[in-house]
Amino acid sequence: MNLNRKWILALLAMIVVLSGCSSSNVGSGGGGTSDKDSGQNGKTIEIALMSAHPYLDEAIKQYKKKRPDINIELKEYKATPKIEENTSSEPLTKSDIEKYVQTVSTQLMSGKGADIIVMNELPKDKYVAKNMLMNFYDLMDKDSDFDQNQYYQNIFKHSQNGDGLYAMPFSFALDTFTGNKDLLEKANIEINDQTWTWDDVKKALKQLKEQAGEDYVGFQNLFPVQLLSEYIEANYDKLINQGQANFDSDLFRNMMKQIKSMYDEDVLSAEPNYEYVESLFGNANILDPTTGLSQVLDPKFNIYQKPTVNGQNNGTPFKSYFTLGMNSKSKVQDEAWNFIKFMLSEEMQTSPIVGGFAMHKGVVEKQLKDAKQQAIAGTLTGQKFDASTIDSKIQQLQKLIDGASTNLSSDFKVISIAVEEFDSYMSGQKSVEDVSKLIQNRVNTYINE
Repeated sequence: MNLNRKWILALLAMIVVLSGCSSSNVGSGGGGTSDKDSGQNGKTIEIALMSAHPYLDEAIKQYKKKRPDINIELKEYKATPKIEENTSSEPLTKSDIEKYVQTVSTQLMSGKGADIIVMNELPKDKYVAKNMLMNFYDLMDKDSDFDQNQYYQNIFKHSQNGDGLYAMPFSFALDTFTGNKDLLEKANIEINDQTWTWDDVKKALKQLKEQAGEDYVGFQNLFPVQLLSEYIEANYDKLINQGQANFDSDLFRNMMKQIKSMYDEDVLSAEPNYEYVESLFGNANILDPTTGLSQVLDPKFNIYQKPTVNGQNNGTPFKSYFTLGMNSKSKVQDEAWNFIKFMLSEEMQTSPIVGGFAMHKGVVEKQLKDAKQQAIAGTLTGQKFDASTIDSKIQQLQKLIDGASTNLSSDFKVISIAVEEFDSYMSGQKSVEDVSKLIQNRVNTYINE
């Protein structure tokens, strides 16, 4: 079985969030709204999505209490049928993503489409280039009731396309590394996470084997396509620059060479291992303030910035798992913006189903204070910590948040193309130059469609 088929599920698992409970107000998706009446002589906002999202469902429920004159309709586009009516517990598939991208793109190209669009997995760059999406900065600037200073400006900034914000994030998670303190000491490994590269990681993993023995591994189940997709996401703005692919480049070829060398030299294993083995490093998603504080307090691990290809640290990588865009052709833009603004309000951002670090800074600060009290009482991790230790760890976590500046956002189709062609390089069938050119040509063809 080739690597592409073998590990495609690993790739899908990284970029597809499991669907939540379905909303009962789902339509077939017939195009953009107009000033049509709702049941209370108000206006209707249509929202396009691949599968229902708990935070969106809760926001609609709460907003209807405040604005009963506004009707909100969800237009769900999913290739695989639900197992039961009003349930969507099954995971999304590649077919679901492809159907959603094709349907939404076709509607927007024709000047139609929903008023609000769930942007995850969509080719945002292409939509922005064709002026299909509203710039949220324009809406913020002319709304005197909206205070941008209440939100993480760095997340807004690094979610931009050019100078505009076209996909609104509502929460985010941080992407970091963990290092096993005991193994680092046993193998005499020192880490400078401000300058380290994947070549440094490879050296550290070799040193682990030499100093600590063969019983330890560098990572538990880190596979080639997973690593490739992480490389691409972390450098997406360099690989897709101003509507042009840059895969036929030393930058991307060096990425592929680095990955192949780690598996060829048995530093990493492409074979799954389902038995627990103590590992030197691990990927660590810091998902929210409470679990984040428990992670940085864990005495067994160090938290590091992720290594880069060239040693140039670009800040903490982050990912927004739920973003919304607004159709530039929408006839209910004011109503759509008011709903999105409500989703960003402190009231909604405090919801336990926000899923990540809230964009509202005040909400995160309160959650960290609550987590601090749990840590003092010993209910956060099962171990009591003194206030000064906790405060220093909160500062460490806050530094990661404030330094978040690498948005792990990419086009699903671009990732898929790279993974498909990468397999032939990993297996030795094609050279790195041939594969980089193939990816370059295929991606450019896709971008120019």
